[in-house]
Amino acid sequence: MERTLPDPAGGPPVVLRLSIEVDAASLEGTGAEALKGEVEKLRAALDVLASALPGGAHVAARPDRPLEELVQTYRPRQPELLELLRDEGELTPSEFDLLRRHLASPPPPPPAPVPITERPIAAAPLEADHAPTTARPVEELLRVYNLASLKQAGAVRARRQISFEEYMSLKRHFGAADAPR
Repeated sequence: MERTLPDPAGGPPVVLRLSIEVDAASLEGTGAEALKGEVEKLRAALDVLASALPGGAHVAARPDRPLEELVQTYRPRQPELLELLRDEGELTPSEFDLLRRHLASPPPPPPAPVPITERPIAAAPLEADHAPTTARPVEELLRVYNLASLKQAGAVRARRQISFEEYMSLKRHFGAADAPR
């Protein structure tokens, strides 16, 4: 466990570290609760030591922050800024290392642009259309592609199997069939 304290002489912050060794055999049977108790004892001992040092009474321990929070808070661009933040006690040593590794990693590539169309794909004339140049009769289209709805005709148009004119003929056909009588 560690605690960063301001240097009473005005220098860079002082890092106070305290560690213990726990025999695994002594924790058997009690599990996580015993380990939790040992950590609390260590924290209490660190609090006592920190309060004994000048300037240590008002410094509370805080857990290291995640990378996302650190980047959002400090928006680091230069290693010198990180060193300054560390020297002023704003960053713990592990936060400093985490941000330094983040600065050294290459930035992620920008997302690929997604084309946006204003018209539905089935209704848009296609430039590289491979459909026949002369429109076939609606009856032939219904038979060849086994079409029963305008939605199915749109799917056939999207696969570029029928021309725009043929799609519009099918649209009129199905529109007339759906019209109220």
